[in-house]
Amino acid sequence: MRNWILCSCIAVALPCVSFAQQPAVPDKPPASTPSKTADAAQSKLAELLEGKVRAAWEAFKKKDKNTYATFLTEDFQAVENDGNGERTKRQTLREVENSNYNDYLLQLFQVQPLGPHYAFVTYESTMQFPKSSGLRFKRVFIGELWTNRDGEWKMMRYQETAVR
Repeated sequence: MRNWILCSCIAVALPCVSFAQQPAVPDKPPASTPSKTADAAQSKLAELLEGKVRAAWEAFKKKDKNTYATFLTEDFQAVENDGNGERTKRQTLREVENSNYNDYLLQLFQVQPLGPHYAFVTYESTMQFPKSSGLRFKRVFIGELWTNRDGEWKMMRYQETAVR
């Protein structure tokens, strides 16, 4: 009788144990895989836009108005640290010819994607002016809004703030 009760308990307990087990889950890719893909895309965008910013600064330094214009959208607007207010693309291109800095250093780049067609780029620029100039060095913090139009990234807004 005792064996019969023991066998009955085992017969009732076995199905309960098997129902309590979780079904096997197929292996999932690590949760970080989409994040790594997004990080790689963001890194690629950051590298691309930093290269464009550097090329635009070099064109400005060389007073190459036509090359500099290729980096700007038609509705480009800029506000510089000089207090003269907002400038259009045409006004900015006139300044290229009158540029008087002879060297610069760009650093501390950060690129924040704002969706598939926009990115905000920030960095610091230290400009060096000729010895005959009243101002030898000028440091500014710059924020630029870049937009991807027809597959090409162009600068849409430029804002600089003095760094002390």
